[in-house]
Amino acid sequence: MRARLGIRKLILVMGLLPILALSLALSAYLMFSQISELRKLMTERAKTSSEQLAILTEDVLANGHADTLARITTTALEETAVKAIAIYSADMQLIAQAGPKSNLSANMMSPGQQNATFETLDDGLLILQPVLASPGDSQIASSIVGWVAMQFDWRHLKTHQYQTLLVGTIFLVIALILCISLTSYINQSLAADLASLRQTIRKMVTGARNFHAHIPENDEFNEIADELNQLNNAHQKELQELQRSIEQTNIDLRETLETVEVQNIELDLARREALNASRIKSEFLANTSHEIRTPLSGIIGFSKILLKSELEISQREAIETIHNSANSLLTIINDILDFSKLEAGKLVLDSAPVNLREVVEDTLQLLAPSANEKALELVLIIEPGTPETVLADGLRLRQILTNLINNAIKFTPSGHIKVVISSSYTGDQEAKITVQISDTGIGLSKEQQQGIFKDFSQADASITRQYGGTGLGLVIVKGLIEQMGGEIGIVSEPGQGATFWFTLSLPATSNTIKLRDFNVLNGKTVALYDSSELHSQAITSLFISWGLEVSRCDKISDLSKADYCVICTDSNSDTRNLLSELNQPAVIITPYSEPHDENADRIYLSKPFSHIKLFDALYKGLKHNSQTFPQAVNFPNTHILAVDDNPSNLHILGSFLSDMAIQIHYAQNGAEALQQCREKHFDLIFMDIQMPQMDGIETSKHIRDSGLNKNTPIIALSAYLSPENPTQLRDAGINDYFSKPISERQLATLLSKHLKPKAEPNNSLGPLRPVDISECLKLTKNRPQLATDMLNMLLEALPNQKQDLYNAWEQDDLNEVSTITHTLKGACCYTGTPILKQRVIELELKLENASPCQTEFSALINAIDGLLAWRDEHDLSIVFDL
Repeated sequence: MRARLGIRKLILVMGLLPILALSLALSAYLMFSQISELRKLMTERAKTSSEQLAILTEDVLANGHADTLARITTTALEETAVKAIAIYSADMQLIAQAGPKSNLSANMMSPGQQNATFETLDDGLLILQPVLASPGDSQIASSIVGWVAMQFDWRHLKTHQYQTLLVGTIFLVIALILCISLTSYINQSLAADLASLRQTIRKMVTGARNFHAHIPENDEFNEIADELNQLNNAHQKELQELQRSIEQTNIDLRETLETVEVQNIELDLARREALNASRIKSEFLANTSHEIRTPLSGIIGFSKILLKSELEISQREAIETIHNSANSLLTIINDILDFSKLEAGKLVLDSAPVNLREVVEDTLQLLAPSANEKALELVLIIEPGTPETVLADGLRLRQILTNLINNAIKFTPSGHIKVVISSSYTGDQEAKITVQISDTGIGLSKEQQQGIFKDFSQADASITRQYGGTGLGLVIVKGLIEQMGGEIGIVSEPGQGATFWFTLSLPATSNTIKLRDFNVLNGKTVALYDSSELHSQAITSLFISWGLEVSRCDKISDLSKADYCVICTDSNSDTRNLLSELNQPAVIITPYSEPHDENADRIYLSKPFSHIKLFDALYKGLKHNSQTFPQAVNFPNTHILAVDDNPSNLHILGSFLSDMAIQIHYAQNGAEALQQCREKHFDLIFMDIQMPQMDGIETSKHIRDSGLNKNTPIIALSAYLSPENPTQLRDAGINDYFSKPISERQLATLLSKHLKPKAEPNNSLGPLRPVDISECLKLTKNRPQLATDMLNMLLEALPNQKQDLYNAWEQDDLNEVSTITHTLKGACCYTGTPILKQRVIELELKLENASPCQTEFSALINAIDGLLAWRDEHDLSIVFDL
């Protein structure tokens, strides 16, 4: 944008430039006119002088008086501006001359010329004037008798020119001075008026009141000053009115604040009463939870004990009804307590490393029985790039997944349940985890989706009657996800299933203990047969993440040779006929609880499978899977202290632990527990949290401070659904937390996590028989035919396994020896072969500890030989009385 000149500069420019331009133009015009006129006059004067001289010399030239001509030329030279004079004859011969000689040009002396000629010189004028004879009466025309040449010098003309320029310049300077003086006066007057106006405006801006703008002259600035005065008066009136309004508003506001203060006091009292009521309600619910869950734990525990005993059919049905009803009541209480905690904002989240795949797999395996009743397929797909481990509250994450997957199973009559986990990194190693649970169930309409996450609500009344439930499951899930900083939503159409999704931003971590090195399978090949396209996608994704090259086949007969072979069947497959075509070792993955026959060449897993078990089955068999046979896990010579103020809880826990060959010690309060911990070292301590005199947290702190059990694992068992503050438990030295009631399976898992199963000592193997018939029948639930088949499969495979053991031992291939012994151990667990089982366990322990094991290997070979000798001496059909 072009800058605009200020008013003072504008006046200065507009006042000076026109006048200066006019003065210059007028002066130039006048000087040029005067010089031109002066030159013209001088030329006319020179012409006249030459004509007069020509007339004067006519008679003299005619009479030939040369001396007279000399006088005439000398006299004429005295005239002003005449520089030189020369008189020539008619034929241009010089007769007389005065002054410098003039050089006549050829043009001036052209023949036949009778008129005067002029030539302008640098410093003057040269005139050649003919001298004509006076005509007589008889003559028609005059004749030339001679020539007069006069040279004029115009130096005095330049003097006149300089005088004219000087006068014009003086005139111009005087005009310029007058203009500058005039514009300066105008600028000063304007500056004074503008300064007065600026001062007035500045006073108005600063809030001054008592001032009056005045301009002495009666012009436009005076009018502006009057307008400013009027503006100031109006402004003052508005300020006064505003001040009155502010004062009135302050009065009204003060009255309003007094009213609000009174209301705030009333609201604060009401809030305190509400908080106190909420606290009382929370305490009541917490205490009620403890009081209700404690007898429920007893009901569930003792019902389990009764179900393990010999009962009549009607008695078993009644106890099963009690057991199922108690579990249903426990689920309802858990939902109500979680909802109460979320509503009161007292739910405390933990932060610890959580393996995403393990959490989802554990949840799917937990819910597999209910899914199997509807022949539903449970599938887990984890997309590439998803972190294995994140920092989160594992307990609450399992609760979210359990509610959503259980909800999908409840409302899906047939089809599948698919769990897809993906992630994207948002910086600083924080991953945005997205979990989608899709089903092929009844679906939801748009109206039903709007109320699905509201309290105590389901899709509609008919569904409530058909499926039951409190309607709190999704509300609790939504509250947990929002407290963890995530979002939850649903995408569904009626009759087309539903997809529940939620996102959580969780820090990714690698600071965890890896149970397996999956990279050892990198570059290996696996032949896969899977009758389910969806399940095939999931297991293929898992294999690719391990670095395996997958070769899929549509038929068992098309299976190609590969390092590993995996067969996956579904509920519609005829597994027995399907596997009859299989002629190579393989891992068989079958639907949950489908019966199968184990042998040395086939390892069976159930859907949904654990990726740890699948890895072990591929790489090392089931060697590291301590939970494959939960009923057979024993912990002999293990001493455990159980601390609880409820005798029934101690009785139930003692009953479960006794079945695992554990020596149990009891304490009914913290003081007794501390006294026993000072006197004896325990392998593990079960600690109740809420106890009289000294609670479980304080007791655990004292145990960790000093004594024999500073490093003993402490497991908290409480009737509370979840700890109020998980960090408080860790600070007290508590290693794990479980809510009552705890099942036998959970107990076995818990013990396997914190204790290492031990082999029962047997120092007198001599009396033991190679085959214990009673043990065979016990392991097969008194089914002689099954016991015969299981033992026969073991005996048939022994010769080849013995040879394989020899070959591996000779080649110093301890990994192969470990694989074969693991297979033998699995077979022994389903048959009553105590000597072989004991020798296998001894050799496995040596191999795991990397100790010399020549003695144990020889003992195992002797045990195999003894069992083969027993086979040759006995007929199995007679032994089992078939």
